[in-house]
Amino acid sequence: MSLSPALTNEYKLAPGAAPAEQSSPRQFAPRQSWSRRVAVDVVALLDATAIIIGAFLPVAIYANFGGLDPNWILTLQSSIAAALAAFFLLRSWGMYDQRQLSDFPESPGRLLAALLIALFAVIGLGLPFAIKEAHLWVWYAAWASASYTLLLANRGIARVVLRKMTAAGRFDQRIAVYGAGQIARRVHDYLTSAQHGIHFSGVYDDRIGEDRINPEGLVVAGRLDDLIEASRNEQIDQIIIALPQVAEGRMAMIAAKLERLPVSVHIVTHIASDLIEHSNAHKVSNFGPVGMLDVKQKALADWAPIVKRTEDIVLGSIFLLLTAPLFPLVALAIKAETKGPVIFRQRRRGLNKQEFEVLKFRSMSVMEEGDDVRQVVENDPRVTRVGAVLRRLSLDELPQLINVLKGEMSLVGPRPHAVSHDDEFGGKLERYANRHQVKPGITGLAQVRGLRGPTDTAEKLQQRLACDMEYISSWSLWQDLKILARTFWVIALGRNAH
Repeated sequence: MSLSPALTNEYKLAPGAAPAEQSSPRQFAPRQSWSRRVAVDVVALLDATAIIIGAFLPVAIYANFGGLDPNWILTLQSSIAAALAAFFLLRSWGMYDQRQLSDFPESPGRLLAALLIALFAVIGLGLPFAIKEAHLWVWYAAWASASYTLLLANRGIARVVLRKMTAAGRFDQRIAVYGAGQIARRVHDYLTSAQHGIHFSGVYDDRIGEDRINPEGLVVAGRLDDLIEASRNEQIDQIIIALPQVAEGRMAMIAAKLERLPVSVHIVTHIASDLIEHSNAHKVSNFGPVGMLDVKQKALADWAPIVKRTEDIVLGSIFLLLTAPLFPLVALAIKAETKGPVIFRQRRRGLNKQEFEVLKFRSMSVMEEGDDVRQVVENDPRVTRVGAVLRRLSLDELPQLINVLKGEMSLVGPRPHAVSHDDEFGGKLERYANRHQVKPGITGLAQVRGLRGPTDTAEKLQQRLACDMEYISSWSLWQDLKILARTFWVIALGRNAH
């Protein structure tokens, strides 16, 4: 099966294409779900903490009753080493299996074995201050008993909590199928069988008119637009395209539309094994007996959204506190030059194309909104004198720190555009809407690479989208920190700031 260019990494213009999905989706309350990886990692972290805390029991005993001056640093080092050794043992023994959240393993024997092996591995390293050799056994016996008790308590609590959360569907992967034929029937039958952690969200297909009688008995929940809407409103985690192999062109078209959503997308294929050599472009996976080609993985999954939100709250709060003294000064300068509001508000689209009101210090003599919004160009007569200084130093963007703390934006991400521009660009570039998989940012990869200013040519638009997609696919905390650091240098140079 050859893939259409729509599934490659090229960013081609769609000549004459109409703006796609200009209307905003209906508002739904996002469902509360947890990542299995995060849940298991939290248990592992608490296991390690139990071993570390237990190590300080003999320290307290010897310090209070033995008259010895404890070496806290050495104790911490040895306890961390033991915790790491125990973690790798428990992981290799299947004690952190994401598939067993409904029956999370306690296994007291394995916990004790891993703990004893870990303590034996660091024997001598943590033996602190005992003069007599017999104290060695007292020291490690106290450590082992304290840590083992805490490990059993942690596992017992985790087992109960994870079982309740699993029963409530908090870890379910909500999977929808596009297609209502024989292949979709096969996928449906597997997903609706007794499988832990899978919630079948329905079958979707556009060919459900009177001209097509469904021979497979599948209930069709809606059309492609309904599937897109449900995905944007966080009701679906994964989408499986289950169409016949002869419908190659249709599969490529559907996949191109679904790539812009914050979900994982797969294509059912009977020749998955023939594509393994091309796995650098697309990976191969399976659901039971159903082989699939992975078109894309969900952006910012597992720990990523937690880390990124923490980054936004911590650094955003720091930046807001540091720049807060500038706010009244900027407000006075704006008021002294022109009449009108200090803050400029404009509707823009963020994650899942949800609209929000971006905040900026007003830098122009007009307040453009709606369909008639013109991008600022060099020597633009609409920009005031104070506004020119604000834009040169990017001070007009400071109120967006409030958008960040509200959760509407991130410090780093694709820059949001006015709604009218969003519609215009979406009609010109096939994959433009893919950038709405993550929250927009005050700064981004495109900005630190010199792609600031108006997007007045197709080439500039393509370059920006390429940067945005590169950022989304390779996100890391370290990348965000580098972009933030480079942003200050870009502001100092002042290129394309008008």
